[in-house]
Amino acid sequence: MEHTGKVALVTGAGDGIGRAIALALAREGADVVVNDLVLDRAEGVGGEIAALGRRALPIAADVAQGAAVDSMFERAMAAFGRLDILVNNAGIGQRLLAEDITEADWRRVIDVNLTGAFLCARAAIRIMKPRRTGHIVNVASIAGKRISINGGAHYTAAKAGIIGLTRHLAYELGPYGIRVNAICPGETLTALMERIGDPAPLEQSRRRTPLGRLATPEDQANAVLLLLSERAGYITGVALDVDGGILLGWMELEAYEAVRKGKAAVAATG
Repeated sequence: MEHTGKVALVTGAGDGIGRAIALALAREGADVVVNDLVLDRAEGVGGEIAALGRRALPIAADVAQGAAVDSMFERAMAAFGRLDILVNNAGIGQRLLAEDITEADWRRVIDVNLTGAFLCARAAIRIMKPRRTGHIVNVASIAGKRISINGGAHYTAAKAGIIGLTRHLAYELGPYGIRVNAICPGETLTALMERIGDPAPLEQSRRRTPLGRLATPEDQANAVLLLLSERAGYITGVALDVDGGILLGWMELEAYEAVRKGKAAVAATG
């Protein structure tokens, strides 16, 4: 188990991708600080981690609030005495057209997704930098590289900002032995998405994905483990697409194949 003896803090870990990351780290031997906005969710995941034989510290905190973030990291250090890994996963989005986004909408999405990642990174850096070691993984999105179909302009801006933050921190912290990377998930079938998501756009995304399926939270967790591995020890500042290849092209594969066959037929008869 690669992370035995290490301590990780995962934000937004009460469900979905964050929960999968927290459990994956526990299975690899890490003790985990489980952050969520809702304490019951954090405690539920904490119980799952305890069942794996690892220690968990559930903490309810709003990552958009600097004082709450600082208090969370202080509690983590008081409980475990060290911090080796930070995974910035907490995030929210809204399906709104730009003209319908209020200033309050904009600020909340930016604050949770981008400001929250910065505040948590800042707190982690203050712990990791004197030790000259540590790992930070930010959960961005493929929306940060194209646009957000589901999340709105504020979500796209926030996720693009996370990619930029990742690159800057990687450059600044490399001399201190701290690696900073990001994953950019594509459509991921969380329990919430399966319950309330519109199946039509999900099916459309599946058809546009070369690997022929949507991601699971465990796919995203495995990508985080890859970036945290010592085998990735010379990798920093990357934003790794975990999207089944959907960014390779917008056209549905069936349509692409039809176009290719049509061109082949023209070439054969021409």
